[in-house]
Amino acid sequence: MKREGVVKWFKEEKGYGRIMLDGEDGNHVFVHFSSIIPNKERFPNGFIFLKQGQKVSFDLIENPNSIDQKQVAENIIIISD
Repeated sequence: MKREGVVKWFKEEKGYGRIMLDGEDGNHVFVHFSSIIPNKERFPNGFIFLKQGQKVSFDLIENPNSIDQKQVAENIIIISD
């Protein structure tokens, strides 16, 4: 299911972070850098990351194998900075 959200935080050095679903602070999903769709204009050096406050679009995926990460973001596209 395609959703939109706002990046709450992203640790570049670790490669993961959180996205607020529909921009709501109490409703977060996990994001890993490997789930960000590459964009040569945004990431010319190949290092993919997100920044706090960016608006993103993504697929919300159920993650039954995790106790604390029940839903994760996949196929992430940056909409605006």
